Amino acid sequence: MSTGSTDEQARDEIARYVVRVRRLGDLSQRDLAALVGVSPSTIGRYETNAAVPPVRLFEEILSTAGLRLAVVDGDGNEVLPVPVDTVRDNQGRRFPAHLDVAPPDEVPFERWAFPRYDRPEARGWFRHRAARDELAEATPHRGRPTDHPTEPALALRRRLMRGRQPRVDAPPVADVECDCLDACFEELCISECPCQCEARTLRVRSRLALPVETDEEPRETDGRGGLSGSR
Repeated sequence: MSTGSTDEQARDEIARYVVRVRRLGDLSQRDLAALVGVSPSTIGRYETNAAVPPVRLFEEILSTAGLRLAVVDGDGNEVLPVPVDTVRDNQGRRFPAHLDVAPPDEVPFERWAFPRYDRPEARGWFRHRAARDELAEATPHRGRPTDHPTEPALALRRRLMRGRQPRVDAPPVADVECDCLDACFEELCISECPCQCEARTLRVRSRLALPVETDEEPRETDGRGGLSGSR
């Protein structure tokens, strides 16, 4: 099929798409013309293939019926544009689209052997066609990436390369619910406390240098250190 016939077929499809829009939207030529801001006669010329609408106007015509333009491959699969957040060089420019871009940690041998300390750290590396094809032949299992790496993908790569980061766990849940009285928070649980989660044992008292509580009354001593009492 020649180029002329292909162009004529494309023009005819555009004209029939305009008709399709009016069918889906239940629109007259006057209605569609009012929506997109052209005259009704212009819509008629588009439908009869006497003229071809510009791409932006054609997109607007399709949108009135909830349609949109799409780029598809030979099998009919939609092909999306490159991501908007692909990595750029230090000047904010895109890397060459026909070359593959490697992450900044995959330093080429030439730059590793002859570093440049007068330049900022690279945000990505690319190889020229000859070096790229030679590497592809040596490692056919790697394949060619679909797109240049994105900024979020490189940030995730840096986090993974740093290794596992320490994790702070939440404090453990208490085994018992504390019902201590207000006086218990000064030192230890008092004798009237129903909880006794920190009981005043003898060992704890000796560590804290607290007086030992006993039920016996203290005995008086004589001047020589002996116990005094009635006989």
